[in-house]
Amino acid sequence: MTGNRIRSVVVSATAVTCAGLVLTGCSSSTAPTDAMPSVIPTVVAGAPATSTDATAPSIAPPPSDDEPGSGSAATPTVGSEPITPVDPTRYAAINDQVGWKSPSGNVYCKLGSTDFSSGCQATDAPVPDGADCDKPPFSADEMSKGFFLDPGRVTPMCFNQGAFGVDNAQSLDYNTSISSNGYTCYSRVEAMICDAGGGNGFVLSMQQATWN
Repeated sequence: MTGNRIRSVVVSATAVTCAGLVLTGCSSSTAPTDAMPSVIPTVVAGAPATSTDATAPSIAPPPSDDEPGSGSAATPTVGSEPITPVDPTRYAAINDQVGWKSPSGNVYCKLGSTDFSSGCQATDAPVPDGADCDKPPFSADEMSKGFFLDPGRVTPMCFNQGAFGVDNAQSLDYNTSISSNGYTCYSRVEAMICDAGGGNGFVLSMQQATWN
């Protein structure tokens, strides 16, 4: 497991309520696609709100002070390289799950078909807006930060143990994506970006932990 790399999860039933997951087909195509969906809360620093480049991501405007994720750190520039989907069976784990890590080793992710089995966490990241990091005897600095994924829903969390590690986790190369159990995640140099569907998703890296 990845306990020496990731510290993650104290979760109470009252803190998080997860809906049942809806299984959908998973694409194994390796053809390049557009960079990422417009629903993901990604802002390119100094760039216009909408890109006209066919290979660049569609960019959502930054959240206002009363929107989810508004308290997160500034978002770094997102690259315009096309995304290539990978075969999720390369990252297969037990219990109908797929799991991987970022090439940097900072972010670990898993997509599953049961409650509390999908999401990402980072050893080094800002505290996501709305996350409960009051978990004595652990301080916020001692915990990893990340998100649970449910269909159409994102829940920010702080973790004191590894929630999303899998045995012998492989890296998901930059500028690739993986889809499983109704979710899609995108590996970028700047961040790991995951789409929960329904216009909701998150961006997670050392510099940011934003969501909607």
